[in-house]
Amino acid sequence: MEVEIDDERDIERIRLIREVRQRLESLARAGVSTLPKSPERPPVPRSAVVEPPREAPPVISAPASPPVVEQPKPAAAPPPPPRPAPPPKQRPVEAPGSLFGAVEFKAPFIEPADRSAALAVIAQEVAACVRCPVLVQNRTQTVFADGSPTARLMFIGEAPGADEDRRGVPFVGKAGQLLTDMITKGMGLRREDVYIANILKCRPPENRDPTPEESSNCFGYLERQIEIVRPEYLCLLGRISATTLLNTALSMSRLRGRWHRVFGVPTIATYHPAYLLRNPAAKKDSWEDLQMLMRAMGLVVPKKKG
Repeated sequence: MEVEIDDERDIERIRLIREVRQRLESLARAGVSTLPKSPERPPVPRSAVVEPPREAPPVISAPASPPVVEQPKPAAAPPPPPRPAPPPKQRPVEAPGSLFGAVEFKAPFIEPADRSAALAVIAQEVAACVRCPVLVQNRTQTVFADGSPTARLMFIGEAPGADEDRRGVPFVGKAGQLLTDMITKGMGLRREDVYIANILKCRPPENRDPTPEESSNCFGYLERQIEIVRPEYLCLLGRISATTLLNTALSMSRLRGRWHRVFGVPTIATYHPAYLLRNPAAKKDSWEDLQMLMRAMGLVVPKKKG
C-alpha cells in the first residue's frame, strides 16, 4: 500500500512538471522572458522583511564593493585672525651703477677680444678726417686715445695740447702727468687699465676752446669709442667735457660732487688737471670726486692721515 502511494505521488509530480514546462514553452514562444510576481500577495516593503542570514555560495566571486558610509562632516574651523601688515621695507641704498637703469647704447655689443680692432678702424677714420679745415691745417697728427679697450673707467678730456699733438697720445704733458698721478697714486690703478680720450681729436690753435661746430663734428667718433669700450663709469675732466656730454650750461661747481649719466653710464664731472695746476686749492674737491668714484667701483679709499 505504501508503494502505491509513492507511485501516485511520482505520477502527479511528473504531470505537474510537464504542465509547467509546457506553460513556460508557450510563454517563451509568445516572447515572454520573465514572469511577474504573483498578484495574489501585495508586495511587502523590503525594510519590513527580516531575512535570515544566508550561507555563502560555494562559487567564489569578486567581493562586492563595501557600502559607502557617509561620515558626518566636521564643523568648519574658524578662519585664522588676519596677520598684521608687515612694516614697509626700507629701500636699500643702491650703488651708482644701478641707479640709472640699462645703458642706452645704439651700437651692438662687441666682444672684448674684438674691441681693439674695432677701435683701430675708427682711429683710421679720425686720421683721415677733414671736417674741420682750421684744425686740419694746424694739426701735426690726430690724437685718438690711450689705454685699455676693456677698461671699467673712461676719462674724457677736452682736446689735445701741444705735447699731445706732437706725440699723438692724450694727456702726456704736465696735465697728463697729474692725471697719471691721480689714477695711480690716488686711485691705486694703472694708467694702462683705464681708457683716456678727448672730445676733439685735433689740437685747436693756441689751445683755445673748441667751437660748438668742432665739437659736433668730432662727437660721433667719441660716441663710438664709448659704445665699443662700454665702460662701467665715466669721468669728465673739465668744463668743456662736462657741458658737452651732459648737454648743460651749468658751471663745474654745480656739476661736480654728484652723479650724472651719459648713455646710461654712471658719470662724474671734476676739474681738468690743467685747471688744478693753475688752482691747487681745487685739488681737494677733485680728490673728493675721485673718492666718490672709487667707492662706487669698489676700490679701497685710503684713510685720511692724522
